[in-house]
Amino acid sequence: MKRELKPTEHEAVLNAVMAGDRVKATSIYLSATEGNLSDAQKFVKTLAVEIKEQRSSGETVTKK
Repeated sequence: MKRELKPTEHEAVLNAVMAGDRVKATSIYLSATEGNLSDAQKFVKTLAVEIKEQRSSGETVTKK
């Protein structure tokens, strides 16, 4: 059964995405949530898009 990410897990996924390592971010998400690959990829892709938009607008990337 899928569960939500803990703050430390979310930060690890965020750091991996910011470093450009989507595979690692997906792996962390899968291990932490016990979800499926499709959900993990969607989460990581959404996070990557948000980070890209924040960087292009000059905003600081915030860790939740």
